[in-house]
Amino acid sequence: MAEKHRKRTRKLSLTLYDQEFDILEQKAFDANTNKTDFIRKILLYGSASERSNFSKEDTKQICYELNRIGNNINQLAYQANVRGNVNKNDFEVLRNEFQNLLAAFDDFVRE
Repeated sequence: MAEKHRKRTRKLSLTLYDQEFDILEQKAFDANTNKTDFIRKILLYGSASERSNFSKEDTKQICYELNRIGNNINQLAYQANVRGNVNKNDFEVLRNEFQNLLAAFDDFVRE
């Protein structure tokens, strides 16, 4: 649908209350897009109720934690390849951190 030679020819006019407009602006900002693209993405990829309500800060924190865990996994994989085994305590700490992150993510999604 993103063909460069195609031009959109249909225009839609939408009238909102001030509060609705403010909500649209905030949601578009949180999605790191403009209002038009935000509405278009909802139209093409799902209803507004199906979209996650992750804020930019939440997304940054989740990415940070996932990267941190990924780095730990890479370190354990390196040690396993070099030494042929993994320290059981290191593995348990990583497993617990991962389970805590999954639980926090699950709680956040269910809010």
